[in-house]
Amino acid sequence: MFIVRFALLSSFFYALNISILPLIYSFEVSVFLFLFIRFATTFCSSLIVTKSFFSFTKIKKHKIGFWLIILSFLFGIQSWFFVEAVKYMSVGLASVILFTYPLITYLMVSFSKRRALDFTTIVMFILATIGIVAISQSSEGVYTLVIGIVLSLLSAISLSLIFFLTPKVSSLRNWEIVKFTTLIPMLMFLALFLNESGISWPASEGIILSLISGTLFASGMFFYHIAVRRYGPTRTANVGYSEPLMVLIIGFIVYSDSITSIQAIGIVLVAIASITIERRQLTQDNTPKV
Repeated sequence: MFIVRFALLSSFFYALNISILPLIYSFEVSVFLFLFIRFATTFCSSLIVTKSFFSFTKIKKHKIGFWLIILSFLFGIQSWFFVEAVKYMSVGLASVILFTYPLITYLMVSFSKRRALDFTTIVMFILATIGIVAISQSSEGVYTLVIGIVLSLLSAISLSLIFFLTPKVSSLRNWEIVKFTTLIPMLMFLALFLNESGISWPASEGIILSLISGTLFASGMFFYHIAVRRYGPTRTANVGYSEPLMVLIIGFIVYSDSITSIQAIGIVLVAIASITIERRQLTQDNTPKV
């Protein structure tokens, strides 16, 4: 297991970052303030890792300004949808639905390349749909749960678009992409927070927890890039599916979150569909072209 320790560390830090959200909300921290702190922490981390400041020279040189702006807004929207979803459903279930993004990405790539969907892809799409419907089955708060599912799916779609469009800026290194795509969301969420709350600040505990969450997010990203470099995208992606499982376990221990037997079946179906498609896509990407 420890052969892929960096991939596991990435999943662990990402899981902790997500799992801390309900606790942050308990201190009435604004979503916009939390997201500003997350992106500010990640932006500062990227400056340290790349050992360089933000510069427009490289953007002009590679003529990728338009795509970086699009990716910046997608990064912000993806995070916003997800943290909003946690208000309406358990963080564990929201994380499971977010991990439908490999299937959505695969569908985007297939349509863009005009590739016909084969039997396996169609079956996995049906499985994921059934799984999401099963997750929505609950005796309490069905309406709010559906809102949470929709927001989680919108977050997954945004994340899929990020993966789909990232090759447009492949002339940059991974951490440089992080640096260039976190500046706009950081400033955007700061402006939204100031417009929403002015100079009103939450309790210091909420600020500290937000900083911890931002640090955990940046740490997860750091170990993720190390894992991809050392083990390759296939093994890293496979280990990455431990993240929603970790979030479910943390939610059960810390927040006493519970799931019904039908929801458990839904979680399994979504996992099967997502993992199958992820492996299928990575295998196709690694297949030599004649």
